[in-house]
Amino acid sequence: MSEVSFEYKALAPNWKLLEKFENKTIDEDKFIIAFKEQLKELNPKSVLEHLNFITGDHEPIIMCHCGKTKFCHRHLIADWLEVNSGIYIPEFNYPDHIRKNGYLIKQKEPSLFGEEDQKTKK
Repeated sequence: MSEVSFEYKALAPNWKLLEKFENKTIDEDKFIIAFKEQLKELNPKSVLEHLNFITGDHEPIIMCHCGKTKFCHRHLIADWLEVNSGIYIPEFNYPDHIRKNGYLIKQKEPSLFGEEDQKTKK
């Protein structure tokens, strides 16, 4: 595994927001709203250009110390970049997972039967 060579601090939650969240002064929903407001201040095209510039020949990777089952702002960043750039950002090593409201969730297998039909078959 290679070491992290560069950081792009503009994509990190500002310290006041992070402090409120860590101290449980705000919940996840309020964090998401505030962090999305923070991201609105950025130009997604410029962010992608900067990320590609600082990573050179390497693909940019959004990393954090949060566990995969924990709420994490990097999922919000990936969603923001996808929506605003049209670029699909897969979750590394978890192709069968999707991001939802800051979480990584295992994608349900499609079924020919509706959810209610599946419950009655058990």
